[in-house]
Amino acid sequence: MLLRIVAFALVLIVSSCSKHNDSVTPTPPDEGTEIAFQQKPWDNQKRGDIYYEIFVRSFADGNGDGKGDFKGISDKLDYLNSMGIKGIWLTPINPSPSYHGYDVTDYKAVNPDFGTMADFDEMLSKAHRLGIKVVIDFVINHTSAQHPWFKDAKASTSSTYRSWYLFAPTASIATTISQGKVPTVTQYNAKEWYNNGDGTSYYNVFWDQMPDLNLTNPDVVSAIYDAAKFWLDKGVDGFRLDAVKHAWQNATDPAQYKFWKDFYTQMQLYKPGVYLVGEVLDETSVVAPFYASLPALFNFKAYWKLTEFLNNTTYAKWYPKDFQDVENAYASFSSTFINATKLSNHDEDRTLSTLGNVEGKAKVAAAVLLTMPGQPYLYYGEEIGMKGLKATGDENIREPFLWTTGTDTYRPKWWTSTFSTNATVTPLEQQKASTTSFYSVYKKFMELRNTYPALATGKLSYGNIDSQTETAIVYYYRTATDNSEKLMVIHNFGALAKSMVVTGIKNPVAEQGGAKLLLKGGTYTASLPGYSSIVLEMN
Repeated sequence: MLLRIVAFALVLIVSSCSKHNDSVTPTPPDEGTEIAFQQKPWDNQKRGDIYYEIFVRSFADGNGDGKGDFKGISDKLDYLNSMGIKGIWLTPINPSPSYHGYDVTDYKAVNPDFGTMADFDEMLSKAHRLGIKVVIDFVINHTSAQHPWFKDAKASTSSTYRSWYLFAPTASIATTISQGKVPTVTQYNAKEWYNNGDGTSYYNVFWDQMPDLNLTNPDVVSAIYDAAKFWLDKGVDGFRLDAVKHAWQNATDPAQYKFWKDFYTQMQLYKPGVYLVGEVLDETSVVAPFYASLPALFNFKAYWKLTEFLNNTTYAKWYPKDFQDVENAYASFSSTFINATKLSNHDEDRTLSTLGNVEGKAKVAAAVLLTMPGQPYLYYGEEIGMKGLKATGDENIREPFLWTTGTDTYRPKWWTSTFSTNATVTPLEQQKASTTSFYSVYKKFMELRNTYPALATGKLSYGNIDSQTETAIVYYYRTATDNSEKLMVIHNFGALAKSMVVTGIKNPVAEQGGAKLLLKGGTYTASLPGYSSIVLEMN
């Protein structure tokens, strides 16, 4: 069947073959009778594999002490379940001297700010009753400088724990190292060594209060494995692995890939079916090889490209191809790769702020995330349009969640928000009343993903982008793996309205941003206001 798609100033001829052939001629926008959308009701099955990142201190305060905690999370699991969340990722829950928790002092305990181990167990149990998996941050590149291991190592050159970290003679750091994560000193930066005051210095890639562990030491590896087993035995479903590429200073060292592959193998022995997702903050060429070692990795490139194209539509039409190119790179290392897609996270400026506080852009970003392939992650608060820029402190991208106006008993108070306040962000409860709010857009597209197999796990295809003259229009197809269902998704990345004539429609499914499907004289036209999206089921 030949599918003909005519856009404002654009005609796309699209065949049903895997390779689409497009030609371009101008056509004016059209008007007609508005056709009602026919979105299938969600049956509460979580097909879309959607995860939710929780910065624990800022999410929900369940005991009134001003800090987010396990009880708060437990109380809000019903909300997450109603949104169709399949799993939650908790930022570090271990004891730590820092508010963010990424410098751990005890791998087998919980931070008392968040409650007791019993509180954690109760939260975990409730999550599992609701069919929600729990993944916890596991920070093994480094410990806190206050960890007993490091305090002992720092105190004496003869300490048993000295070799658990990376110490070297201060005078010779620039030329020689007696021990380390990689075989040659040239693979270390001298500025990343901190003078210990006893003629030696220790290595820390991030901060002197986060000394790096020596992961070539079998005793260290054994201790890390033991800590991981502790949490898996408690019922945790897996780990988000922090700073994966920094385990070795040389990100491409073969020993690094082997370490992570061995780690995954051991975790599978502890818990068959264990889930691991790694953070490799880098370009695709650096990320992809880690798929030979780990099952899932975060896709930063897709988010960077998405915000780039929403802020400048000159090359926006290429987004589907750019996305597919990344997946092709992943597939060259693993046929079973899990592409953990995302918008912003706890280390990045909030999505809405990155997009110049233009709400329409951020809603398109959500629609793209939830209709493209992958395992999407939502950062807490994205679904209500929270804002934040990290230039004046990372706390500003980790501000308390806004649950309601007035007396908001669950809103943490450990930090006075600058970016996300009642004056700048409508709290969740009040957003529920609006069909065009951030919450409503997220909920609609999450239900779409959880309802339609084509969106949940389907194949991606797109047309001949070379011949497409309208750069702000981004369109692609999602086809169910058994070919039983095919959806076309069209986004307007730009501020100006566009229209597109589409044939071969089976049912109009859903929209955001005011997009409409019009019928006049037997012709269907998708009317696309600025920053809008439409989903169509095709024959």
